Amino acid sequence: MVREVEKKWLEWVDLRLNQISKSEKISASSILKLDTNTPKEGAVYALQYQISDHNSLQNFLENEDQVLKKQIKIQFCEAVLHFSSQLKTLKQYP
Repeated sequence: MVREVEKKWLEWVDLRLNQISKSEKISASSILKLDTNTPKEGAVYALQYQISDHNSLQNFLENEDQVLKKQIKIQFCEAVLHFSSQLKTLKQYP
């Protein structure tokens, strides 16, 4: 995202995640920032959701995630790029 909207986006997305995280489908949600060590470049963030089963994930991607994507497009135009990907845990360590 471009630096000019970073603070506004963080405040905006914080409110949205507070709402989304109340869903029974989501066991945890986080805002993550990629540390690029380049303060003049755009910032890179990830919204992480922990969802326990595949059906809940599909439902989330088809509903809440699509609404969030549309809201981001309306609110921030081309200043924020939103995309979704799925990560699978291969192995967990204690």
